[in-house]
Amino acid sequence: MSKGKRNGEEIKTLMNGETREEPETLGQFLWNRDKGTILGRTGKSWFQIVVFYVIFYIILSAFFIGCLAIFLKTLDPKVPRFYGKGTIIGVNPGVGYQPWLKENPDSTLIKFNLQDPKTWEPYVSQMDTYLTRYNSSENTRDCGPADTNDELETNPDALPCRFDLGVFEKSNCGAKDQYGYKSGKPCVAVSLNRLIGWRPVQYQGGSVPEVIKDRYKSGDITINCDGATNFDKEHLGKVKYVPESGIDGRYYPYVFTKSYQQPIAMVKFESIPRNKLVIVECRAYALNIEHDISTRLGMVYFEILVEDKKPEAAPAA
Repeated sequence: MSKGKRNGEEIKTLMNGETREEPETLGQFLWNRDKGTILGRTGKSWFQIVVFYVIFYIILSAFFIGCLAIFLKTLDPKVPRFYGKGTIIGVNPGVGYQPWLKENPDSTLIKFNLQDPKTWEPYVSQMDTYLTRYNSSENTRDCGPADTNDELETNPDALPCRFDLGVFEKSNCGAKDQYGYKSGKPCVAVSLNRLIGWRPVQYQGGSVPEVIKDRYKSGDITINCDGATNFDKEHLGKVKYVPESGIDGRYYPYVFTKSYQQPIAMVKFESIPRNKLVIVECRAYALNIEHDISTRLGMVYFEILVEDKKPEAAPAA
């Protein structure tokens, strides 16, 4: 563009009352001395927008807290809002076992050396810790063979049945015998997951599964353990159940209460082979317990390895 033509355009612009503004630089956007703006806003504009958002977020927070308070009022601290059939909790209890070492939570291996007390002491310690909850008789009651926890569902002042560990002591699965680990006859505690209101349903007529037929007691949950494969079945050895009928059904249903003592049964492996890994599958049996290998419903797996060899000497410092 020629100089004369450019001057002509400038004169025309001035005659029309317009001024040409040069584009803002980054420095001018951050702080414009002529306009008195910071980031394109005046002090008054910044004050107004800050006040607006402070009030907006106060109202939003109050609304959220109010909704949360109303929601929490609808919940029962003792019972899940949704449980039972059709929920993620379901109606089929899972099976758990102890000792399960918290130091190695991903492992299901029970491994110890008969000639090295340091290897089986953690399992004894874990069993002691697990069974400590049964030492207290506070807020519990003695229950006879005909008693149950049924009243817990309707009477908030009712006391749950006290679970007696004496039957395990008599079978050498108690603390004084170190739960059989010192002698190479380990005892494993088996229990069911706690499901609110769940109780075992007894088998009718001749529907009792053959594997538990000689031990089944009406109303109880019978436990049966076997090898997971043919090799494991062959080497599992003699298994003793304490009590023989399994988990006593009179301690059901489970109702959330601080003093509730969960019933368990012990499985004693009396002739587990030495220096051989055996995979054990334990199933719980009642009419309303389903077994599913893919999801491990109604069953639990763990491995046992009882070593009997001289401990390796610690390396010299």
